Amino acid sequence: VSHRKRNRKSINTTICGSADKAPIWGKARSKEDIVRFVSDVVFNDFHETYNDSQAKNEIYQWVEVISAEPPLLVIHGFLEHAYCDQIVDATLGRSSISSPATEGKHQLKRSTMGAEQEESGHRTSSTAWLHEDICPLPLRTFATRTAALSCLPPRNMENLQVVRYEPGEEFRMHTDHLDSFNDFDCGGRLCTLLVYLNDAELSVGVSKISVGEGTAFTGGQTMFPEFRATITPKKGSALFFFNTLERPGSTNYNTNMFLNVDRKLRHAGAPVLSGEKWIANRWIHPRNFGAGVRGLG
Repeated sequence: VSHRKRNRKSINTTICGSADKAPIWGKARSKEDIVRFVSDVVFNDFHETYNDSQAKNEIYQWVEVISAEPPLLVIHGFLEHAYCDQIVDATLGRSSISSPATEGKHQLKRSTMGAEQEESGHRTSSTAWLHEDICPLPLRTFATRTAALSCLPPRNMENLQVVRYEPGEEFRMHTDHLDSFNDFDCGGRLCTLLVYLNDAELSVGVSKISVGEGTAFTGGQTMFPEFRATITPKKGSALFFFNTLERPGSTNYNTNMFLNVDRKLRHAGAPVLSGEKWIANRWIHPRNFGAGVRGLG
C-alpha cells in the first residue's frame, strides 16, 4: 500500500501523547488506516527546509506497509536529504556549530549490545550518540515526526544513535528490546524509528534527489525474516516498528507494565560489501528517558 502526498503546512508539534489517545497502534488496523494516519501526522506537517522550489518538488513521499499487524512500515521521504547530510557531518565533527565543550562527544566508537553495552562479533559497526546541541534543527525535526508517528513524547526518546557500517560490517539477527531492559527507569525499548542517511546503490536510480558521486554503498539491506522482507536502504527513508507485544492504546496498557519482546520483529543488517552505510536510530520508551530530547516549538 502506498500513498504520495506533497502538501506541506507548518509543522504541528501536537502528538497523540497518552495511551488513551493513541488508538492506531492499540487496535485492529488496516494498511489503508496506517497510510492515512502516517500521511496526516508526518507528510502533512512536513517542515519547510528547501528554498529551491524545484528541490521541494523532487521530494518523493509515500508509505510502504509491510505488515499492518504487527506494524512494520517504511516511510519514504521521512527526513530531508540535507538533514541526513548534516547528521553525518555532525557525527564526523564537521559541524559548523561545534565548540570545545562538545568536541569529542560524538566520535564514532565500536558498537555495543545489550543492557551491559558489551562489544560483540554479532554487531561490528561504529556508533556515536548525537546530542541535539550540535545539530539542533535536524534532530528536533526528527524527534517531532517520531513523536507524532509513535504517539509518544520526545522526552521518552534516547539521544539519536548514528551508526556507520564499513565493508564487511553487519548486525546479525536481533531484537531491539530485551526482557532485561524492563529494569531501566524508563522501561524497555517500546518501538524503533530507523532512518537511512545515505543510499544503497540499488536505490539510487529511483531516488528523486540526486546522490553525490561516491556516496552510495552496496549490500547493507535490512531483513525481517518473519515477513520475508528485505529493505534496500534509501536516503531519508525510515523504518518504523514496535519491538514489544504491548503498545500504547491497547487494552490494559500502562507505562509501568512489563514489556514482552515481539520476536516477529527480529531483523538483521546484512554485511556492507563496498562503501559506507549510515543510519540513525531513535528508540522510544514508555516513560521519560531523561536525555532532554525536545521537538520543534
